[in-house]
Amino acid sequence: MRQIIDQQPITMKKSLLFGIFTLIILSSCEKNDRDVFLKIGSDLEFKFRDIELYDTSTHIIYFKNEYDDFKNLDKGVFTFYNNGDPIYSGSLWPGYSSSAPSDPFIMTPPFYGNFALRIGSLRLEKPDLRNDPRLIQLLNQHNLLHSGLVISDFSIETGVSQLSFRFTISNQDESDLLIIDLNKTGPNLFHYFTNGLYLYDLANNEIFSGTIQHQTPDPWNAWKIDWLTILKSKESKEFTINYPLSNPIPAGEYNARFEFPGLGYQVTKDELYQGSTRIWLGDVLIRKRIRLP
Repeated sequence: MRQIIDQQPITMKKSLLFGIFTLIILSSCEKNDRDVFLKIGSDLEFKFRDIELYDTSTHIIYFKNEYDDFKNLDKGVFTFYNNGDPIYSGSLWPGYSSSAPSDPFIMTPPFYGNFALRIGSLRLEKPDLRNDPRLIQLLNQHNLLHSGLVISDFSIETGVSQLSFRFTISNQDESDLLIIDLNKTGPNLFHYFTNGLYLYDLANNEIFSGTIQHQTPDPWNAWKIDWLTILKSKESKEFTINYPLSNPIPAGEYNARFEFPGLGYQVTKDELYQGSTRIWLGDVLIRKRIRLP
């Protein structure tokens, strides 16, 4: 009887220690879950310390490391979190798909190598889920928020045989950026990276599209530092493209669309920074209603 009585306190201590150990594990798991900022599919989880920056002009998220798993992304879901609570979710969308996603998406396989992912959206209406204030606040708190580029102004002048398109690119970022320079590439190579200017009437019929023949780089996946110009933080640069016209464009109101391009798959992780200056990747789109005289 004495032996049994003496063993009871030992058994109770073991049970108590086991309980404490279990609570520690559960608490640790819960904390890890709350540390997750981005989850992709069922396996990939990223915390703030894994992120290098997020560019809101292109909605590209840059990672500190390279991930071979990005090459194998196909279908699934991604979600941004704030302390374990979802901010918004989107789809992994295969580039070969014939349908279009209705929510934010990451096109697969990624267009920006294995160190960056772009969050796309085909919705024109606002608000844009990608600009959720909770997400912006979190990125800002962790010094990950970057504003990138914006087309700050443009104008169009038309004549009998030529359309002159002027636009201004402004660097809203706190960092200096390397951008494709139309004056260095020339208009033909520049239009390899963009389709150029489009004009639509108010019934959404295409009236004009860029008429400049594009020039393919040699080799096709190459890039050169000579094509790029440093645009310092808060600096702007104006460009002009002269498009040949086969027929004059009638006077009236039009919807204009233009996409200013950056590099993409051509740039590797090791090449992203040239010295202390980052190459701006992606593209920025502007839509604007204009009146031609």
